[in-house]
Amino acid sequence: MSKSVSKLIVEAVESNNMIASGDQIVVGVSGGADSMCLLHFLMSVKKKYSLKLTVAHINHNLRGDEAMRDQRAVEDFCSQHNIECKVLSANIKKMCAETGEGTEECGRRVRYDFFNSLCGENAKIATAHTMSDSVETVLFNIARGSGLKGLTGIPAVRDNIIRPLINITRQQVEQYCEENKIPYVTDSTNLTDEYNRNKIRHIVVPQLKSINPGAEYAVRRMSSIIEEQLGLTNSLAAELQNSARVKNGYSCKRLCSAHSVVAKQVVINILNEAGCKSYEERHINIIMQALKDGGAVNLPKGYTAAAGQGIFRVYKQAVDSPPENSKIVVIGKENKSIVINEQKINFKFFTKQRYDKIKRVHKILVNNVIDYDIIHGETLLRTRQPGDIYKQCGRGVTKPVKKLLIDEKIPKEKRSSLLMLACGNEVIWLQGFGVSEKYKITDGTKTVLVVEAEGI
Repeated sequence: MSKSVSKLIVEAVESNNMIASGDQIVVGVSGGADSMCLLHFLMSVKKKYSLKLTVAHINHNLRGDEAMRDQRAVEDFCSQHNIECKVLSANIKKMCAETGEGTEECGRRVRYDFFNSLCGENAKIATAHTMSDSVETVLFNIARGSGLKGLTGIPAVRDNIIRPLINITRQQVEQYCEENKIPYVTDSTNLTDEYNRNKIRHIVVPQLKSINPGAEYAVRRMSSIIEEQLGLTNSLAAELQNSARVKNGYSCKRLCSAHSVVAKQVVINILNEAGCKSYEERHINIIMQALKDGGAVNLPKGYTAAAGQGIFRVYKQAVDSPPENSKIVVIGKENKSIVINEQKINFKFFTKQRYDKIKRVHKILVNNVIDYDIIHGETLLRTRQPGDIYKQCGRGVTKPVKKLLIDEKIPKEKRSSLLMLACGNEVIWLQGFGVSEKYKITDGTKTVLVVEAEGI
């Protein structure tokens, strides 16, 4: 039995390119059968791959003496086999009280934070997730009403995390340990039905096996098929997202013309890229309708998905108090920098002769170059105000700034943060649009003011 199990583990490792020669691997070891099986396998191929193994054990301090028993068992095994062992003692109950997380959620976060802290630049993390764990995850996700992604189960490889046991069941793990005389401990909480995962393990899976003894393999095959199909969907979604990209967002028309499955995946991608993760299926459905009819959808944690003027975008509403609105900036011909609305604006003065010499070398954008000599009165660097007017250089039409921003389809959430130089309501320079027609430099200009915006 151990040979066939070993072969399955090797196949998982090789088919997923989990291990390369010289790898440093941090092995998560609880002391249970799964993790001890994993450690034993990695020890057996250590010489073949020239591996550097570090065992990581976390004492969650949830089970008193039993938790200490597990810790000592792992430490003793590592000591006997000359393996580096790192132990973290964490007060999970206290952490949960402070963060509001559930025990399982907090424990998982602490584990992976610890694993990553032990990793070198190119180290990998090996965890002992099995096919049985993956099946339980799929069944749990089904009960919660998961989408297809949740039905793919636990991936064999994710980032720097590898799972060599993903092709074997828990029963195979225990037989492997027995035949190879590998000691392991049993977590008493795994024997109860206190946790949802245990209910699935002790009640649901056995019932499925009474219908089909190979139920775990069947679920795993289903997950593999779904993963392949998702790969195709993701590829099509990436192509659609790229083709739908327009200034300030994505084309609603282009998204609506695609198959709804692909379009939904693009919406999900856009939400994730914007940092919005706390959405539900109902939000996606409402957004899909908004793409057709227009409108905005309020999402959790202050995010908004808006479809207007044919453009779809996702943004987070600012909740901070309004920043300082204006500063006097042009007083004398002195170079200076002004920070306003968390943006830095540099003002540099040149003679016209000097400017003509350096403009080709420094590639100064001509739309950010102002004839300083014709500026009169108090000049402010500020955001827009009612009554502001602007004549864009080369356009020949004077417009209210509000109308200009609407016509140019500047997202509503960005309009109030755009900066401008203004004398009264007359705009001299507008961020993203440049100098006004009246204030552009000419052959008669003597003093040139160059505006440079950093991080905009």
